[in-house]
Amino acid sequence: MYNRPAASAAGALTIETALGLPSLRRGAPHLSAGRDGLQRPIRWAHSAEVPNIARLLKGGELLLMTGMGVARTPTEQRRFMRGIIESGIAGVIVELGHVFSRLPDTFIEIAEERGVPLIELRREVMFVDVTEEVNSSILNRQLAVLRRGDELDRAFTGLLLDGAGIPEILVALSDAIGNPVVLEKMGEGVMYHATHHTPDAGVLAAWELIHEDPLAEERAIARRVPGSSSQTWGWLAALPTESPLDEFDEVALERAVALVALALLRTRQETLLATRERGNFLFDLVTDQSSLPDAGVRAAALGFDHHSGSMLPVVMSPSGAAPEASWTNVWRGFREEMRSCSIPVLVGSRGTDDRTLIVLGISTKDRRGAVIDLAVEVLRRRVEQQIGPAGRCVIAAGSEGWPQLADALRQAIDVATMAQYAPARPWHDADAANLETLLLRLRGDSRVQEFASSRLAPVLEHDERRTAKLLPTLRALCGQGWCKSDAARALHINRQSLYPRLDRIEQLLSVDLEKQDDRLALELALRMHDVTASLNGG
Repeated sequence: MYNRPAASAAGALTIETALGLPSLRRGAPHLSAGRDGLQRPIRWAHSAEVPNIARLLKGGELLLMTGMGVARTPTEQRRFMRGIIESGIAGVIVELGHVFSRLPDTFIEIAEERGVPLIELRREVMFVDVTEEVNSSILNRQLAVLRRGDELDRAFTGLLLDGAGIPEILVALSDAIGNPVVLEKMGEGVMYHATHHTPDAGVLAAWELIHEDPLAEERAIARRVPGSSSQTWGWLAALPTESPLDEFDEVALERAVALVALALLRTRQETLLATRERGNFLFDLVTDQSSLPDAGVRAAALGFDHHSGSMLPVVMSPSGAAPEASWTNVWRGFREEMRSCSIPVLVGSRGTDDRTLIVLGISTKDRRGAVIDLAVEVLRRRVEQQIGPAGRCVIAAGSEGWPQLADALRQAIDVATMAQYAPARPWHDADAANLETLLLRLRGDSRVQEFASSRLAPVLEHDERRTAKLLPTLRALCGQGWCKSDAARALHINRQSLYPRLDRIEQLLSVDLEKQDDRLALELALRMHDVTASLNGG
């Protein structure tokens, strides 16, 4: 499908450019036909006067002749012109005076019909001067392209040596050619793309068009990315969404392909690329930077082709730090296991963010609980295998279709953030009608915030001035159901040491910790305080 050179070569020597060279300007050139083909690239300049020249041409030549080898009958002239044009010639230059006083109408007719430039020279020139100047210009341009390619190759290699990966190489490639690039794995969709100035949706739409439209395919440049055992891993493509592609872009792409293949073989970058690419998409949804009408198309390009049923957004907030490579193994195993159960899955992380966003496809909403339980079990097992005990990894889940997915992801993120301070559960339901969800939805209400801050203000002021803090004691009491023995154990103190703290809390807050109403008010205030603090990064 893509094993061909770029059809467009905006950086090559074209017919129009060649006509401006001094050696040709001396011949007073005049375009007689084929104006639409002036941008055709010239591979080589050649002069010949033999009747069978068509058999000796390889395509892309600029042919110079006087016409001495051309027969005089219109039928034979047509046969001659059709032959050299069908050989793929770039253009024809005929010097008048030796054989023709004017170009034959048959030449003009066929050249115009095929869109091949036909130029007449009205003054005599030395053909050797023309071929020498044209071919020297072609070689100089090719040398310049190769030098730029070598410079880019050194830049790519420097990035790898400095610890950069495939994303940084693709961004550098995109910047160098001034167009977006796409890396796709066969059968799995886009693994990563660099946009340059084109929006994400525009890049992926252009890439999808290449699969469907032969004309769009010819305007792009794509190269195979080799995998292990000489198999094709996928494709690296440059898309001309911002400017035409030229010879340098082709060389740059080929240099990048070699390093991308090397990086894929040396590291686990395939899963890392896929996770980051999908993370960019999902976080764009959350921050309203991606158009929801295009979300399904973009997700399909990323390998999540789920047209019926619901989306199940899941947010995982792990506690503690772990190498990105370890998480890469987690996500790869998770994806493989969910897909083996015929559950479409999209896993996204941005590397720098401590949250991972996951979207699962479910056929019907009554499967929601079973799919979440399976996903949680697989996630925790994979985390324990690669990182260690899952501990306080927090998983929150919602349930929506594409139109509501952004809101559902935001809600799940909020619940996952807040749940770090809530009692441990296998997973937290962002759709459930519970206290945590209610507090999250009320967190923007100034009256609720004022209630929480004013109710706890004396204790907060005390903790700012003193080394011995009282808020952890209050939090332990609430978390242990107001059982003093359990609260003392949670604080790692004996029960007798707890009583002075309780007395001080009652004095500061003017409450009786034995009264149910006071307990309820303090617990609500504390939960609201923790929700607000966690969402603000406190």
